[in-house]
Amino acid sequence: MNAVANVLEFPAEHPVDRLGALKAQIATLEAEADRIADSLRAQGKGIYEGSLFKASVSDEALVSTFDAAAAKAKLIEAGVSQQWIDGNVKINIRKPTVKVVSR
Repeated sequence: MNAVANVLEFPAEHPVDRLGALKAQIATLEAEADRIADSLRAQGKGIYEGSLFKASVSDEALVSTFDAAAAKAKLIEAGVSQQWIDGNVKINIRKPTVKVVSR
């Protein structure tokens, strides 16, 4: 008696499913790239060379911004104090950048 294998036939891949699969792959690749970039940052500022690419790690930078919307509201009132201005300055720490280029 011949055994007949049942073959499941799936419909052609739906664009939504393909998009979801690609997004999942991208997330996995971005997580791996972030881990590698973090390991380069941990080594410090400098140029790191591979066989095909080189990467540069920059210094950390402090960035401050002024909250313009809040400033406009307060400037309507007379006598904006320095204390208020100081309270609306946002200070962020940017990660050192890692730039990779082909050799």
